[in-house]
Amino acid sequence: MKKFSLPNNNWAILVVGVAGVGKTVFGRKLAEKLAANFIDLPAFILERKLYESYDVEAGDYIIDLRRISLTLGSLIKNKRSVISSIYVFKPRSVIVPLILVLRIRPDILVERLKERCYPESKIAENVAAEIIDKPLHDAVVKYGEDKVVQIDLSNRDVDELASRIALEIVSGDPRRMNMKIDWISELEKISKLSEILEFISKTQK
Repeated sequence: MKKFSLPNNNWAILVVGVAGVGKTVFGRKLAEKLAANFIDLPAFILERKLYESYDVEAGDYIIDLRRISLTLGSLIKNKRSVISSIYVFKPRSVIVPLILVLRIRPDILVERLKERCYPESKIAENVAAEIIDKPLHDAVVKYGEDKVVQIDLSNRDVDELASRIALEIVSGDPRRMNMKIDWISELEKISKLSEILEFISKTQK
């Protein structure tokens, strides 16, 4: 594994994960601690109208990641940025030295998305993605294991975690904070697995 190093400028750290995991709050705090720009990609897409259309049935905007990559890349080139996103992508002409994949225990995620009034179908979609490690898989496929760090935010102090990771980014190696996550085992331990799987199955019928 190569030694971790952060360029002086022209870099963007990606903070990715499913809806409701805490990307915006965590990403904003991390950006503050790194004296970097913070970009919430969904808000950026809406503000710049970087979507093709809106799929009413799916409840999602149809986007072109290539167009987003070009637009955002030109905006943040030669700067220091933290980007929160549900999409794993690469801003054009910007170095991405680190991808932080935020994780949250699926039963906590269900309650959080219910509080935000998400439709049950969208809750089930995000919970299923969290259980099968989809954000992690996408990040590793796009960037390789060497740049990907998983962080479990379940019942954790977000500000403290952001501070610790910022310190490692600046003067250490953030990969030391990588967490091994197995939600199936965790849910079994707290007797929640059957309940979560039943919820997903019922909703997808």
